[in-house]
Amino acid sequence: MTLPSGTVTRAETCSTDTGKRACVPDNSSDAAPSQHMAQAPLVSVIMSNFNGSRHLEAAVTSVLSQSYQNLELIVADDASDDDSLTILERLKSGDKRLRVIARDNNVGPAGARNTALDAARGTWVAVVDADDLLHPRRIERLLAAARALGANVIADDLVSFGSAPLAGRTLLDGRHLTGSLQLTPAELVRSDGVTSGLGSFGYLKPMIHRQTLGSLRYDETLRVGEDFDLYARLLLADARFLVIPAPLYLYRQHGKSISNRLSMPVLLGLLKAHQRLAADAARLHTNTPDLQQALRARGAALDRALRYQRLVDAIKTRKVFDAAGRVLRDPVLIGDLVTSLLDRKRRRRSENNMDRRVFPHTIVLAETDMVEQIPASPGALRIPVTAQDSSKRDWSAHRALASRLARLASVGQSDIIADGAAGLDALGYVPLWKSAHVRLKRENARHAAVPPGAEVALLVDRN
Repeated sequence: MTLPSGTVTRAETCSTDTGKRACVPDNSSDAAPSQHMAQAPLVSVIMSNFNGSRHLEAAVTSVLSQSYQNLELIVADDASDDDSLTILERLKSGDKRLRVIARDNNVGPAGARNTALDAARGTWVAVVDADDLLHPRRIERLLAAARALGANVIADDLVSFGSAPLAGRTLLDGRHLTGSLQLTPAELVRSDGVTSGLGSFGYLKPMIHRQTLGSLRYDETLRVGEDFDLYARLLLADARFLVIPAPLYLYRQHGKSISNRLSMPVLLGLLKAHQRLAADAARLHTNTPDLQQALRARGAALDRALRYQRLVDAIKTRKVFDAAGRVLRDPVLIGDLVTSLLDRKRRRRSENNMDRRVFPHTIVLAETDMVEQIPASPGALRIPVTAQDSSKRDWSAHRALASRLARLASVGQSDIIADGAAGLDALGYVPLWKSAHVRLKRENARHAAVPPGAEVALLVDRN
């Protein structure tokens, strides 16, 4: 694709394979940090990885390319037997902020995260999964929100991508938030449908102040639901947990619901952890009927999921009489079975419909008065965007934009032209692309947070 006219020499760029945001910026300089950065708190980003080589490089570089540079990224590799360690060692050689801890034995995501937590040195700790992506200004904006709101735990909205039928969904869908939400123990518990997938606040990936975290760690007996359990214990300890409706965390969906990861051992572990949580709530939060009611409802949902899983196991092992007996004793499970089958059929039909959709080969992201003026190929999709006004903290337009771009990217990968600061900010919501070209004035390019793999063209000032 030809760059738009009116540009001068391209700034230093990073190459990228088609469809990957994987390019390592030069952050290895030993130059002393600026006075502002020297006063900024260190943020420790922790990441657990097990055989995640396919998406690992993109996840790591999305952290290391943050506009907020005073961070360390600690990746605890959970005894991977793929190319993960080779990738991590190569990335580590280019950026001294990356620390790699290679475990000899596999302990699961909770244990690997605890390994990273024990090594973390930052004032704040941020949790990122090894297959997800971050908006380039995510950490900067979360820190600003935490300061403004007086939060010691701060999180943002998740925008899903990857699996076309699920792409564009956000965790806060339907809540219509324009300002922050202070999370309570009861609201966290009520949000968790156990088998309902994205929607539970347990999916949040927060930044937690070191003093608030203290000695709390993930429950290593859990292979699913370990995030929810930690957040619940933080809230029971009176953490001020704020969620802002900013779509800054790009959450990769793989087309499988959480129920596909459930099994008898997993559900039994969740039930035991829930019982411990209920006991702690009764001891620490007396006279909280809303919390107690939410805990009873979640306990009932876990018990029902356990009964349903026993039925599924009986069906899979062709224990006909056992399965029939369970249905006769517990007919409500018939509805669960039908719902699961219909959901699977609906998802397959949605995937087939998505595959037939035509995606735009070029997308232009620019402010309203410029979007039609940017030279682009015929048939380009032109999307007007606006710069985020941090003083208003109204993210509704950006959530809609992030959802739209995630849906487009999950159907097919386009050439992106991002014009100016607003276009660059919007580019941060695009998880996958064929190529990305950013048009910036020279004075704005110096401190621009450009996603990995994007090329920057400096505009000539004609004045």
